[in-house]
Amino acid sequence: MSDRREARLLLAILREDWEQAASLARRVPPSPDRFLLLCRTCDVHPSVHALLDHEGRFALVGGEIRDGLSRLRHKCRMDNLLLLARLEQALDLLSAAGISPVVLKGVDVIHRFAVEFDARTLDDVDLLVSPADFGRTVAVLEAAGWEGPPEGQRIHWLRSSYEMPLESPGPVSVSFEIHWGLGQERRYRVPTPQLIRRALPLDVAGRPARRLEEHDAAAHLLLHHVQHYFDRRLKWALDLGRIARGTDFNWGEVADRVDAWGGRAAAGMALRHLRKLFPGIVPAEALHLLPASPGRRLLTAPLRSTHPLDYFVGTRRRGVQLVLAAALYEHPFRLPAYLLHRSVRDRHAGDESPERYPPGAGDGSGPG
Repeated sequence: MSDRREARLLLAILREDWEQAASLARRVPPSPDRFLLLCRTCDVHPSVHALLDHEGRFALVGGEIRDGLSRLRHKCRMDNLLLLARLEQALDLLSAAGISPVVLKGVDVIHRFAVEFDARTLDDVDLLVSPADFGRTVAVLEAAGWEGPPEGQRIHWLRSSYEMPLESPGPVSVSFEIHWGLGQERRYRVPTPQLIRRALPLDVAGRPARRLEEHDAAAHLLLHHVQHYFDRRLKWALDLGRIARGTDFNWGEVADRVDAWGGRAAAGMALRHLRKLFPGIVPAEALHLLPASPGRRLLTAPLRSTHPLDYFVGTRRRGVQLVLAAALYEHPFRLPAYLLHRSVRDRHAGDESPERYPPGAGDGSGPG
């Protein structure tokens, strides 16, 4: 059964277009199973519950969906409490060692904006540290019981990625991603020292931490969307909208950042998808500053999707992912070497531990 109607209703709710949402729900009431599954697939179930609750709009979706969203938000609340407790413990350990990490994505959002801690999923903790502090950061956490990958896998992460996974101690672990960068070195040129110099103070439960400067954060989210191959998770698009609504936000600054990082082509295509999803987030100015070239649009046209949520089809298939990675690679003359690197990396990942490396591993595809 098609979920297009439920997808249109979901987008109308997240856009807070209540007139359209009411019209869609009146025309054909949403299937509870399909709507709840979409909310989970798009990773916005607590956000949808919070919006409908705050606006008193549960009548749009009916009691079964209301109750399902309530259960899902309760689960999110419990998960986030555990995650935030482990984050605070990690920040205390790192502070005692003289390390001040930059918190990324969801942790930044709920501490910086008026977002209830249980209205956004937090699947893991993403921390950025300088390359010089990376080894010490991992050592401090492992000494306190965090568990990193075994040696062979560790070497793979160090060679092929810009982050390393750690699992917190305890009967229920929390996933951490310790970043020393925000983009593949062979694909982008994201300067970690500059990011850290521009990082701004952030209070996390009374603990001093740091966050990315607004334009760095927006540029990162655009490239992150591409690194996830334009999938259906919408929470990062909502995060970008919050950042872009800031009074000092300037799309020209974002364009300058992604241009300097070698991500203009990728960011331009990401913006086209985000404008399809949330036109209010991406103004015409942004598309003008970061256009998707006609050649790249033509190359990817056979993969284009008409589904309300999708920009491309088949993006969970590795072949499609490689086509998109190639089409959006900034420097065509370097493309053969890059694709060879990707092929070798995927093969080594599979040899070392298939279950640890799903499609996209090493691309910065951790949830967050």
